[in-house]
Amino acid sequence: MITSAQAVGVNVFAGFADKGYTGRAPRGQTPGRAAAVGEGGTDMGLKANGLTEGYRGPTYYELAAPGELDWRPHRPGGYAAYRRDWDLRGKSGLAGDFPLHLDIDPTNRCNLRCRMCPRTHYLETGQNHWAPNGLADLDFGLYERIIASSAGRGLKSVKLNFLGEPLLHPRLPEMVALAARAGLWVMINTNAVALTPELSRELLLAGLSDAFFSFDSPYPGEYEAIRVGANYRKVLANIASFMAIKDELGLKGVQTRASMVLAEGLADPEGIKSDYIRLFRDLKVAEIGFGLPTVMGRDYSLLPSPEGFVCPDLFRRMFIFNDGLCGPCCGDWERRLMVGDANSEPIADIWNGEAYRRLREAHLSGRHRDVPACRDCSVPYLSGVGA
Repeated sequence: MITSAQAVGVNVFAGFADKGYTGRAPRGQTPGRAAAVGEGGTDMGLKANGLTEGYRGPTYYELAAPGELDWRPHRPGGYAAYRRDWDLRGKSGLAGDFPLHLDIDPTNRCNLRCRMCPRTHYLETGQNHWAPNGLADLDFGLYERIIASSAGRGLKSVKLNFLGEPLLHPRLPEMVALAARAGLWVMINTNAVALTPELSRELLLAGLSDAFFSFDSPYPGEYEAIRVGANYRKVLANIASFMAIKDELGLKGVQTRASMVLAEGLADPEGIKSDYIRLFRDLKVAEIGFGLPTVMGRDYSLLPSPEGFVCPDLFRRMFIFNDGLCGPCCGDWERRLMVGDANSEPIADIWNGEAYRRLREAHLSGRHRDVPACRDCSVPYLSGVGA
């Protein structure tokens, strides 16, 4: 019996196949080990209506930039090698001696209460395990130590975002500059509410390499109902200003992306996708992405997952919370899988430690469901839906 979630999951992505935007994994690739084409992996080369798909995984589709917006040719050769290594680690199950990427949360504060966000769910239900020490910013001294101890060890990129809105950290441009001077690719995910022209310029001049805008509807009323506290026109103006400043500075190698979650039960997902693509192509945003939702409160342990699922992130990235605790997973908002503490342990020791070893071994031996947090995770189930 197909569940309602499965039916919706198939429906919202079904039109991509008709347009050549297939979400199938390349032949012989396990769904849980998807290629990351949108950022330099193996492009499937499919085109429709002038748009090239950058396949990233069964739960996420990304339309890569058309030629005039393509940022890849403007990046040094080392970037392509880094993304090949990213794909290889995800598919081979080899973690190397150091993470390729760190997701570092500058703050767990946010200026919105988005309907689909786990943070909103926890605030509304009175749960505090996601923020046991309350709302706070990452200590800048700790950030400096993390970057200093990681540069030159194999780290290639950092993303300054996890549970909070990074633009709220008062020293975010300094954080970007510090990582960029260390030779790292520096990314942010942002709702763009606080993205003033002045801050856009500061971030770009500091060395920001990738700006990912979370914008969950092409329609003003729907957008403001989903992203509670945001003003549709003001945020679009912020994004347009960022794009203009980027062009003014001649920063053709900066990647930009707009993405939205395709919520369950959409009446016209094809129309929404078309309007969304048109909106952000008009703003000259390079990449456009659509993802399946994780429904808070749903028991994913009761739903099927693909045989042989292996989480690729265990072999390439680590997440550092705003208080310095470290985890292996973008969905472990409840801190069930903490593997170390950057306040007192070197990143290399955490990456090569016993907690990580046990997690990787469980996944590689086909026992991801033996790990309670992994059994409850939405990604294995959604990988089956999207595949």
